[in-house]
Amino acid sequence: MGKEILLNIRDFGAVADGKTVNTKAIQAAVDRAGETGETVLVPGGVFITGTIHLNGASLHLEPGAVLKGSTNIDDYPAQDFVHNEFGVLRAMLINRDHDNVTIDGSGTIDLSGTSFYDTSVMNVPSSRVPFTKEQEAECTYPIGTRPSQCIFFHNAKNVTVRGIKVIDAPCWTFSFNACENVKLLGLTIDTSPNVPNDDGIHIASCKGVIIADCHISSGDDCIALSGITDWAKPCEDIVITNCVLRSCSKAIVIGYSYSHIRNVIITNCIIKESNRGICFMCNDTSALVENVRISNMIVDTRVRAGNWWGNGEPIFMMAVKHDYHIPAEQDPHRETDCAIRNVHIDGVTCMGENAMGIYGVDGNIREVELRNIDFTRKPSKNLPLKGNVFDFAPGRVDFEVPEDCGLYIGGGADVKLENINTRAWKIIHA
Repeated sequence: MGKEILLNIRDFGAVADGKTVNTKAIQAAVDRAGETGETVLVPGGVFITGTIHLNGASLHLEPGAVLKGSTNIDDYPAQDFVHNEFGVLRAMLINRDHDNVTIDGSGTIDLSGTSFYDTSVMNVPSSRVPFTKEQEAECTYPIGTRPSQCIFFHNAKNVTVRGIKVIDAPCWTFSFNACENVKLLGLTIDTSPNVPNDDGIHIASCKGVIIADCHISSGDDCIALSGITDWAKPCEDIVITNCVLRSCSKAIVIGYSYSHIRNVIITNCIIKESNRGICFMCNDTSALVENVRISNMIVDTRVRAGNWWGNGEPIFMMAVKHDYHIPAEQDPHRETDCAIRNVHIDGVTCMGENAMGIYGVDGNIREVELRNIDFTRKPSKNLPLKGNVFDFAPGRVDFEVPEDCGLYIGGGADVKLENINTRAWKIIHA
């Protein structure tokens, strides 16, 4: 990338003193780039900013460059976009209705997430047994006003984010919605283990997404595939490969409530110290996850204290009612003959503090194959907090896992098993 095609934000008045709020200067550079087709350069130094509208402009972050979010919520004005879960959009970088955007380089985007929380207080949930101080330290901070979709793309084609590091998100780090041809390559994402909802990458109702060679450590989900922005629009043609993931909640989650997810390949990933490894989530009606292949994975789970969803399950599928918290008018009333179908999981080594589970209702999980799965059950100091149960949140199923169980299949799920090694732990197909 030659310097002649870059617009340096310093030339528009941006100051790298770590104090000055440079929103206007950076936006001026971005606006010029939108006119000329040039790329905006963030040079070395710490540049504070609020909301920037990319409007189709690309960013290049030089080594040592830090684009740091303001700690003042007023620097993130409310936008004219309402998200189905988080309400009115507040974000640091926004690109809506513009194609051909690249964010790359070797610099850092620091979202200043913990500045929006009272870190002296922990949100300790009710429990079967009292929390220790160590367990309280794993809980979340109470939620306040915060930017909710930090790096937000909507209705954009041909988007590439490559090589940068993104840290300390106050809520979802990357949010891609109704986008096509998205490439997320070689990213490092590191968010607080105490910040609620600080997902690494959330892909909603997108088509044609490649996530590769990423290291993601997040409090909430590392990678989530859903239809939460538009329940009627499928999320499809997704490849996730060669990633190392660690989550206080779900490392990889496919589906949520009314989502329609199809054509997904996940391979060559390592999941470490996550509250739940690989998770499928479908409501019992109006939802569908289909055509998923997962292979060549190592999954390690440990139960984490706090309000995180999951309870140490390395592999978990649930197709039960869990839309209680969603306004009725959002239900797309999609007619499907099942909720999960045509899923193949092959070649996974699991070490977990709870059993694996597949649980639906009235046979709404079909054509699932598990092959070459090796499972080792580990002792857990935190499992007594919720008990030896599967976590169906936000659903209301209450199910005790038999103490000698390594894999439980229930609700009439159609599952084919081949070469499943759970050692002393039983496979129960109810």
